[in-house]
Amino acid sequence: MLDLVLADARTPSGSFAASGGLEAAVGAGLAATEVPQFIRARLRTVGVCDASLAVAALGCGSVDGLLALDLEAAARTPAEPLRRVSAQLGQGLLRTASVWFPDHAVLAGYRSRSVLTPRPVVLGAVARAAGGVDPLAVARVSLYDDAATVASAAVKLLPLDAAVTSARVVALAAEIGALAATAVAAAAVGDLPSTATPLLDERAMKFATTDRRLFVS
Repeated sequence: MLDLVLADARTPSGSFAASGGLEAAVGAGLAATEVPQFIRARLRTVGVCDASLAVAALGCGSVDGLLALDLEAAARTPAEPLRRVSAQLGQGLLRTASVWFPDHAVLAGYRSRSVLTPRPVVLGAVARAAGGVDPLAVARVSLYDDAATVASAAVKLLPLDAAVTSARVVALAAEIGALAATAVAAAAVGDLPSTATPLLDERAMKFATTDRRLFVS
């Protein structure tokens, strides 16, 4: 049940405020026809890294372990604006989860001690607090959220039909499933992937300095 709630855009975690770098890419000349390639590129890089971190957090039963994963996430996010956005999204989800699970000691301890609160680590920690959410489901939710965030932003930034963009996300189901399995396997052996996205990082740094934008990232 929780995996469905976490995948629901109405869950107030703040992801509607992010575009996953799409707004900066559109400003740099990305065309509407290139949005599917942009989504797939994110899934194969940022997406699979975040999914692996979420799965690792799901398997972590201590606050210290979650804080160590915070550092792993930070190491994979060299651009400070992107770390800041991930923290904002993580804090939003963590606030919501504190209402869902007010008596969960690890979640409460993590909320009080974590400075970085990257969203993928929070996602896994919240799923663990709920209980009964399997690693593959957590990885799929993480990847789906990445794709859906970009697709939702695309409708606001480009001349695209919402039905078309949602259909493109549906078309990625098999690829998301395969990447989710990869993320689960990587987390199981403690070999979390680390991919480089220098263009996303560079654009994020420049995007953070502009005051004419719709999204925070």
